[in-house]
Formats: sequence, C-alpha cells, structure tokens
Amino acid sequence: METLINGLHHVTTLAGDTQRNVDYYTDILGLRLVKKTVNFDAPDVYHLYYGNETGSPGTILTFFPYGGIPRGRKGVGQLTYTAFSAPTASLRYWMDRLHERNIPYAGPYKRFSETYVRFEDFDGMGIELVFTDDDQRPGWDNGRIPAEFAVRGFHTVTLNELNPDKTVKLLTDIMQHTLVGRRKVVSASKRGTVVLETT
Repeated sequence: METLINGLHHVTTLAGDTQRNVDYYTDILGLRLVKKTVNFDAPDVYHLYYGNETGSPGTILTFFPYGGIPRGRKGVGQLTYTAFSAPTASLRYWMDRLHERNIPYAGPYKRFSETYVRFEDFDGMGIELVFTDDDQRPGWDNGRIPAEFAVRGFHTVTLNELNPDKTVKLLTDIMQHTLVGRRKVVSASKRGTVVLETT
C-alpha cells in the first residue's frame, strides 16, 4: 500500500505582535520568511510563513498574528512544543546563542536517544531543538547562523494528552505512522503522561 502521509507538512499557530514575531523567527532561530500573505477568513490579519531556504514541506511554521492577544498557556489537549532538528555538533552553539539573546531555556535533556533543549517564544509557544545527525536536509546560511549549525526543519511535535490511545490509533492505523517508543513522564500536576515517538 502506498504511504499517504510521510511526516509533518507544516504547523500553524497564533502570535501577538507581528514585527516581534518576524524578528524572533528570522533573527533568533534563523528561519526564512518565505511568504507573507493574509488570513483569507480575516483579511485584516497577516499569515506569515517561515521555513528553510526553499520553503520545503516539513519546514514551514506559520502564524496568524493578532495584536493584543494574551500570552499562550500550555494544557491538556494541546500541541505544546514544536521541535526542530539541528546537527548534534551544534548543541553548544545554540545554548550560547540563546543565552546571548536572553532567551531562557531548559536542558539539555535526553528523550529516547536524542538530546534537546526547550524554550518559548515571546507569545509562550513551546519550541524544542533536537540535536541529531539523522536529518540530512541542508541548513541555510542566512548570514546570521552558519549552515552547519542551522535548523533543518521539523523534528516532531508534542501533544499533551491524558489518554492518548485514540490519538495513537489515529496516527498508526489511519496515518500509517509506526509507534517506536513509549516513556511515562510525571508532570508538575503529578498526573502520568505518556510520551510517544512515531515515525
């Protein structure tokens, strides 16, 4: 049977201030502002597309910026972290870069066999950088971040669910992903959360 879904195509979320969003994702993360258009359901709102140099599927993070919205909060039933891959050798580079730009981060941590750091943008969106040499997509030398350290594209997303069985069934039965690992995590609320890794 032909595989219909090969991974993440794009992630879309909300933002507050437009210029602050552009500055964060182009300067701090080094993504390219691939396209600026409008929300076709609300033409007075921008739709910003960030990605790699060519805007390839699997790299596109989009935002609808609504000025004045409150900072986001993470909770159950949400996508709480969007992870990008970066080369293993770039871990120290990224820790230094975040520190120099006063971006608080947590980690490095280990999840399954990979190292990652975790932080947030100005609107509270969770971001992870996962350091791996398995992603062979080229980095973009944008004049801010050397290509050998640049993010490659999406690695994973984190879904926060108390009862993930139906989601696992959707991902594995319908969307043809393969469950390759499970790890139980105890959250701050002391409830158990299952971390799933799929391909």
